[in-house]
Parts: sequence; structure tokens; C-alpha cells
Amino acid sequence: MCGRFLLNSPIGDIIKKYSIFYREDGEYSSGDVYPTQNALIVLEGQKRIMTQGKWGFANYKTKRAIINARAETAIVKPMFKKSVYGARCIIPSNGFYEWKDEGKGKKVKYKIGLKDGGLISLGGIYKISLDEDFRERLSFVIITTEAQGNMKAIHHRMPLIINDDVLDAWLNKNTSMELVEKVIKSKIYTELVIDKCG
Repeated sequence: MCGRFLLNSPIGDIIKKYSIFYREDGEYSSGDVYPTQNALIVLEGQKRIMTQGKWGFANYKTKRAIINARAETAIVKPMFKKSVYGARCIIPSNGFYEWKDEGKGKKVKYKIGLKDGGLISLGGIYKISLDEDFRERLSFVIITTEAQGNMKAIHHRMPLIINDDVLDAWLNKNTSMELVEKVIKSKIYTELVIDKCG
């Protein structure tokens, strides 16, 4: 599961890394991002754009936002399937957090990121729906996969990390589903550094 992440890179660095053609106006806050907050996402329409979306798909049954989609089932679950096929995005991040269960109700917080603190491309999907005031609202979820490498010692799940060599294919709506599924199910591992918080 991914329940919190960090974004603190300057906007210019994000625009450069993702070759952003168009950036929507608005205030972009940096720091920790929590579920249901707005966050920067990168998506591709006719051109590559950077915009904001609300973290979490609405769940009208439980009233609790769905913030993650499991890679193993996202391509078949009704809530996610349409987005996987045609509305994929990148969530720029400088790291994410996980809590390790130490037993006896004690959980320890860890920050996971690259050694240089650089940008990580978290794989996500998005959709546009109407909010309570009947205004269009863009929301996203982060895809999670089985933990790999040293992440296994902290938690059994981790965000799907999209490597630079498949980033264009991930964002392109015309990419074959065969390739999309390959990326989702891939065991590509990015070397991550895990630091205990506090």
C-alpha cells in the first residue's frame, strides 16, 4: 500500500524531466501528500501536460476514497479497468512512506526514495467525474505491486515505479494493452534507499 508520498522538487525540474508541453495554472504545494489531497500528475492528451488531481477515487458505498489499485487486479476490476486502458498517468515523487509493523501495536515510519533524492515516477491511473457540486473533477490512484528488493523487509506492497525507458509508452493512450500489462506486471527494480524517520 502507498498511503503517503513526498514531492519537493522545483517545478522547473519536474517540467524538464517529463518534457511538459503545457502546465495548468495554479498553486503547487510541496511536501508530504496525503490521501484526498490535490497533487501534481503528468498525463498525455494531444500533448503532455502537468495538472493537479485529487488523490483517491470516490467510493460511494463506504464513503472512503480508494487510493491504491493492485497491479494484479487493476486490469479487470470495473472501478479501474477503463482507466488502465486509456487514462494512465505519472505521479512525480521524491519518495514515499511506509510503516513497518514491529509487533505489539508498534509501527515505525520509513521514507523510501532514490539515493540522490531525485524524482521517482509512480505509476497511476486517473478519471474525470462530477463532484458533489456537479463540477468536473480529476482524481487518481497509485498502482501498487509486490514489494521488491530491500522493500520486502518493510512491507509486502510498494508503488509501481515507471522507469524512464517505458515512461512514454505508459502515458501514450495508443500503447497496446499487451505492453501496458507487461509494464504493470514487470519486476523492474529501481534501487531504493530506505531511511527510518524520526
